[in-house]
Amino acid sequence: MTQTIEVNLVDVLNRLESKIDNLDHKVDQKINGLDQKIDSLDQKIDQKTDSLDQKIDSKIEKLEVKIDKKFNEVDNRFNEINSRFNTLTLGFLGIIGVLIGGLLTILTKFVFFPNA
Repeated sequence: MTQTIEVNLVDVLNRLESKIDNLDHKVDQKINGLDQKIDSLDQKIDQKTDSLDQKIDSKIEKLEVKIDKKFNEVDNRFNEINSRFNTLTLGFLGIIGVLIGGLLTILTKFVFFPNA
């Protein structure tokens, strides 16, 4: 009777070992499947970040173009105002020069020709 029990225990242990091996194989398959899914998600994330980087770069370039355009418009407007101011200043100084010349002429007449 002890032999029968031993044989049955060996058979039971062999079946348990085969079931453990099957479960180990299934767990390995699941782990490999999860690794593949993780790799796939990693690639998708990389693609999304690359496309997002490209979109951000294009938006930044468009903003830089707009800022440069506005800066050039402001610069041109400043140059226009500066040239108008220079013209106004030269005109004002010209008028002041004529007035001073006239006053000096009158002053010279009184100094050098007091009786005339």
